[in-house]
Amino acid sequence: MSTTITMSTEILVYPSPFDHFINIEVTCEEGIDCIILLADLNSAKIIRILGAGLSKGFNKIPIGGLHALPLGAYNLDIKTPTGDSIFKTEIIKQ
Repeated sequence: MSTTITMSTEILVYPSPFDHFINIEVTCEEGIDCIILLADLNSAKIIRILGAGLSKGFNKIPIGGLHALPLGAYNLDIKTPTGDSIFKTEIIKQ
């Protein structure tokens, strides 16, 4: 049995460039569980992995404690628990 993922395209990640935190704002048409991955683009190492249960409507997910990361480019990927990509973007640490 296949599950259809219904999400709005309203996904905002800020600030970029970031220093010590990022915020992710997601507006969902229905509740969904997801996995958030933050990876270094140069080494492809996963820096942070979080599980999040998104509710129908507006969701804000803060990710802090990023001040020790080296300067550079990072990939932020939001996936379903089965690994399907919901959203992907590049953010810069300055």
